[in-house]
Amino acid sequence: MKKILYLKIALFLYLLISNTAIVSQELGDFKPKEDTFGLNKLKNKSKKIYISNFSVNFQLYNEKQKKNSGGSLFRDKGVRGDATAELMVGLGNVNENNFQTITNTLYDDFITKLTANGFEIITADVAGKTETYEGWTKASGPIIITPPDKPGLISATPAGFDFYYLEKTKVGKLISEKLAGLDKTPQNLSKDMDDAVVVAVDLYVFFMKDAYAFQGTAANIKIKTQLSLVANEAISAKSNDKSLFFRKKVEYVTGANSISFVCGKYKIGGSAESVYTGVLKKDFTIENVIDKKVIQSYTKSDVDFIGTDTYFGKLYEADNKTSSKTTVIPVDPKKYNEGIIKAGNVFLEHHLNAFTAEFK
Repeated sequence: MKKILYLKIALFLYLLISNTAIVSQELGDFKPKEDTFGLNKLKNKSKKIYISNFSVNFQLYNEKQKKNSGGSLFRDKGVRGDATAELMVGLGNVNENNFQTITNTLYDDFITKLTANGFEIITADVAGKTETYEGWTKASGPIIITPPDKPGLISATPAGFDFYYLEKTKVGKLISEKLAGLDKTPQNLSKDMDDAVVVAVDLYVFFMKDAYAFQGTAANIKIKTQLSLVANEAISAKSNDKSLFFRKKVEYVTGANSISFVCGKYKIGGSAESVYTGVLKKDFTIENVIDKKVIQSYTKSDVDFIGTDTYFGKLYEADNKTSSKTTVIPVDPKKYNEGIIKAGNVFLEHHLNAFTAEFK
């Protein structure tokens, strides 16, 4: 009897430990990567740092539409109607308080990590006196906005964080985006502040990705749900903008997690002396927060290949069909907050430690 009792206790403990391990496994594989240049020059630099940007972007919903246009069948032996599928997917039970709490916590933790690594943080007031920021506008967090060029996303700036931005017209904005690779603002700032490090953080949290959906003679949309810090994701989105000139700017919602450190500026050419850009090789998944599922909206085209005899010949008619589906994914706000904060801290701490090691 004692032997059986011991076996039952051992089995119970095994199951308890196993279940605990499964529940506590909140994050998927973390696969970071970095792009660096001239880091050997950091050994002679001071550890002063300025945070030029810190933003966390949350996907709250995604609205998409797919249309399969109809028309005459082969050799005019019938007609096919238009088929349109619409899908709206959103997160339930999360709001601006969640987004702001996550952003504030990640920012506060980042400040703590910078200090622990021996960095002296330069204030926005000091940076605002530089030649680089002349004509720029100062703003202060907390700020929650919905970027007009990224439908379905909420962008949050932490409380207590001051930053500068340059107001631009739409045309100016488009030109600046085309020339983004030539932007010298970080190294100009670094030079103005005696070669201080300039760091920018941009995090993206998506809860879905597009899945392949065969079209044939139908309109078919599929998505897969998975909460993650995305490596480099482009998700199709329905556009409400009728202007052909700007339409392509909102047909896809893009996101890529990144942290960049820039230090110094060469006199000739104006490029940065040292650059460390930390990103992800693949999506960093956050488990046990939302259910993994495939969601689909499907509409098959109506076809008339029989027709109706009339005095003038065969008359073919086919209806235009539309299907619309809305799905709200339930979320535990506590798990949502904790999972994203944990993943964000892993990402930021890894790249900060890798960059800091270059000073030693």
